[in-house]
Amino acid sequence: MIEELSYTLNHEKIYGKIYKTEKEGKQPILILSHGLSLDHTLMMPYAEKLYKKGINTYIYDFRGGGYNGKSDGKISDMTIDTEKDDLNFIIDSLKKEDFVDEEQIYVGGHSQGGLVSSLVAPTRNDIKALFLFAPAYEIPDDMKEKDNPSQMNVLNLMPEYLGEKYINCAINIDVFEEIKGFTGDVYIFHGVEDKRVPVEYSIKADKVYENSVVYLYEEGEHRFSDEIKDDVVEIISEKIL
Repeated sequence: MIEELSYTLNHEKIYGKIYKTEKEGKQPILILSHGLSLDHTLMMPYAEKLYKKGINTYIYDFRGGGYNGKSDGKISDMTIDTEKDDLNFIIDSLKKEDFVDEEQIYVGGHSQGGLVSSLVAPTRNDIKALFLFAPAYEIPDDMKEKDNPSQMNVLNLMPEYLGEKYINCAINIDVFEEIKGFTGDVYIFHGVEDKRVPVEYSIKADKVYENSVVYLYEEGEHRFSDEIKDDVVEIISEKIL
């Protein structure tokens, strides 16, 4: 079953889709978060592939998270903190669904979605593992060159919307200090040729996490090829099933 499953936070809709298998009883679920300026469609290939392997997956749009998102909220109001609020609310809401095993909540995402997932995980005790696709751990560093951002600086993704509110939130994040509090399993996937998020950030995170492994793809870029996606899905399905 693939259908819309949306929730309401502070009178604003968070649009989502559930990829629910036909298995009986409570099942594990993987929640995948998209990157900056994008929407849930970026995560659809993963959800579709995992669904075929019998894994329940939830994808959604952050409020104000991208140009074409179906959730409410203004892009100019979006920050790392509002996206953390969204993810926390999604986790709490899904745990109330009768098909979800509260002991098997998995979280992950791409780029900023991976960063948000990494920051939320240490603040909770119900996330079993993280699956991170090119997590954007460089964002706080990007904010430090806010007055003269380089071409690949994240601020250039949505320059008409990413202002002081976003910058002031992100610049104060001490990524590697905050993420190390998560002691569950962490699986990081990163392309060596990634120009948006240098692979060195994931290599450093692998040293910070207590229980982690990093998968490096020699020809991989920031958005993964179908071949890399297949490999990522295969690894995820081995860890969840």
